[in-house]
Amino acid sequence: MENKLEDLIRLAYRKWKKDSPGVDENHPDEEILACFLENKLSEAESEAVCAHLIACQPCLESIVARAGLEVSEMEELPEGLLERAKCFAGLTDKSFVLEIILKVKEKLLEMLETNGDILVGQELMPASILRSRQIKEFKDRLTILKDFQNVRIEVGIESKESRSVNLNVIVKEKQTNKLISDLRVTLIKDGIELESYLSDSGSVVFEQVPFGKYSIEITASWDKLATVKLDIKK
Repeated sequence: MENKLEDLIRLAYRKWKKDSPGVDENHPDEEILACFLENKLSEAESEAVCAHLIACQPCLESIVARAGLEVSEMEELPEGLLERAKCFAGLTDKSFVLEIILKVKEKLLEMLETNGDILVGQELMPASILRSRQIKEFKDRLTILKDFQNVRIEVGIESKESRSVNLNVIVKEKQTNKLISDLRVTLIKDGIELESYLSDSGSVVFEQVPFGKYSIEITASWDKLATVKLDIKK
């Protein structure tokens, strides 16, 4: 029933866009917009999406909503910066944050939302593509990756029977895939540090983590590398 309702909403929205005057019918689909926010399109493709967003208010509002901003907040920017801000707001504000929202059903992990890529077998896939294929449940374990400048963060989530999960955080060099040593990884809940480990292996495991909202801060001796925002629902 839920899938049929989503299909009905999608069809109605497409008809509304088609009937709206001055709006191009060739709208970027969900996968293209997701790749645009992740800066994974070619230069030519990015420019095409930018041009469309400037001309198409519904698509602009959609992509700004994905970035966690309101269009009205950007109207106060100096003239000349507005269009650039509208196109690239999603590439800057959350550039060092990996967001993961999931639900645990016994031994199944249901992915609700993430701005990272999900490892399916040997293939990395954006969450939007999995949603379009109606793939959202994973048995026992789920691995999510996201690149931050020169590093790649990998978060493995393993379902446990006692209303908890194990978290395995791995940090690698993006180009060489080599594990980064001299890391501190800290698990935080409600502003309180729960666990913190200094690792020489590039990997840290948090065991028996109860359901809830957490932040995982990842720092190296030279700088803060990334933050993982994790929301585990039951």
